[in-house]
Amino acid sequence: MAVLWPRKLPRSVLDDPRRRAEVRVYNRLAEVLDDSFHVFYSSPWLGTDRLGNEKDGECDFLIAHSRHGILAIEVKGGREISFDPMDAQWRSTDHGGFVHKIKDPVAQARSAKYEILRRLHESLRGPKRVIHATHGVVFPSAGSPRGNLGADRPAYIFCCSNQLEHGLHEWITDRLKEGQRPDNCESLGRDGIAALERLLAHPFTLSFRIGAALAEAEGEFRVLEPSQYHILDVITDIPRALIQGGAGTGKTVVAIEEALRSAATGRKTLLTCYSRPLGIDLERRLKTVENLTVASFHMLCGRMASQASVQTPTGVSEQELYENVLPDALYSAMEIKPSLKWDTIIVDEGQDFRAEWWIAIDACLNSNGHLRVFMDSNQRVYDSLGSGVHDLSVVPVRLSRNLRNTKNIHKAASVHYSGLEIIADGPDGLEVSWINADNPGSKVEAAYGELRRLVNSEEVAPGDIAILVNGPTARTSFLEKSSGTNISLTDAETMVLEDVVVDTVRRFKGLERPAIILIVSGDEMERRELAYVAFSRARAYLCIVCSEDDARWLSGKEKRDD
Repeated sequence: MAVLWPRKLPRSVLDDPRRRAEVRVYNRLAEVLDDSFHVFYSSPWLGTDRLGNEKDGECDFLIAHSRHGILAIEVKGGREISFDPMDAQWRSTDHGGFVHKIKDPVAQARSAKYEILRRLHESLRGPKRVIHATHGVVFPSAGSPRGNLGADRPAYIFCCSNQLEHGLHEWITDRLKEGQRPDNCESLGRDGIAALERLLAHPFTLSFRIGAALAEAEGEFRVLEPSQYHILDVITDIPRALIQGGAGTGKTVVAIEEALRSAATGRKTLLTCYSRPLGIDLERRLKTVENLTVASFHMLCGRMASQASVQTPTGVSEQELYENVLPDALYSAMEIKPSLKWDTIIVDEGQDFRAEWWIAIDACLNSNGHLRVFMDSNQRVYDSLGSGVHDLSVVPVRLSRNLRNTKNIHKAASVHYSGLEIIADGPDGLEVSWINADNPGSKVEAAYGELRRLVNSEEVAPGDIAILVNGPTARTSFLEKSSGTNISLTDAETMVLEDVVVDTVRRFKGLERPAIILIVSGDEMERRELAYVAFSRARAYLCIVCSEDDARWLSGKEKRDD
């Protein structure tokens, strides 16, 4: 097989309908050429015109052979290609019958040939030598021309559908004049191949940077996400539904969509959750939606108590306030002022609600109202799963596909999961990265170094990264370490979209980012809930900074009692 640059086409190219012709040619070249040929796909450059103005250029394919020279190829898709000398315009008719104006493919191929040849000569050391260079045009879906198409467009420079399938190798060797190299030309040589790799293959290293891998994974997830919404059609006629699924199955995504649909019909709708940062994030994103109230559970309790003039006792402990006082105040508010009730209530993170809180939630619902509870199905972590909610006569419905995490991250998180089977539908993605560090200081140092590497070398946007720790001490240490950096930091509540989030696993619960750096320190991470939550926050890249002992447990190689 030919030596291909890139070795594998990125998903962004494979899924682009405008690139189908190029993908087809790429696959055929891989099939018909042996490893003496080097094939460079979509090689861009920045050049200048005769006036010195900058201009972009690109060669769809450059085929190089150490003995025979180089062949620049332009590819044009469409079932029909035409040229009208009246306006000197080339046109392509696609498979839907639509006609598009296209650039002159022969001029493009010829220009690419000369530009690459010029740059090749500049990069080669030693005496200047004449290298055989030629050009050609491939029309993968069009028929072959019956004769020459002009003085500079002889029929033999075109490779069309039939020849692409049955004579591509012969056409390439003919264009390169294999065995008939002009007498005044010298071999391209191994140094010429190496020079082309420096010139043309270097941009493709960008495709393998973590930043590009994250973008590619995000593109695949955008395709997958609409499939989550079918569950909403299933529960349309169910007054009270319990939707269960593991991390990454889209519970929050579906909860938001259900809230939007309910509000759009004019129903007074409430979307609530346990986590304060998640509640703030949801409220920020949905604040302009009519008929929709969004708040974390305890923020909701406080607001409703205020609106109903319910007085809460003072001098109670924080635990007593959150566990009993505020939920009781919410219940009382609904008793005093029934007009505050909702037609639809959607609860996210239902596994974190105490059994007695469901009484207050039920009191917030109008008669004949709709209740949707979204709950994590991980029985290994949430052993009291569903406590209290089943008393509300909910009908269980299951989410079974992980549409958030790559397969490699899903596999890592699954070590800490037990419950309904979940199938990972995302791309394979990058391997989970493990960095060994034994003491708190070295862990912070390693995590800080990884952050700088991602931003400065791997081209990951700061807004795609979260640094998660399992305690406030580690968070403070990391903030002190990074105080001199020019990388902007935020926390889970403020959640500035362009900044790196630095916060605890617990406060980041319900949120996500493409890349997560997890610092494991202290004993708190030994709770499976935190490991499970932390791992599953990463959509496409997960880096775990921990000791060797912790790594053995977190990776599932060593069992511990929970």
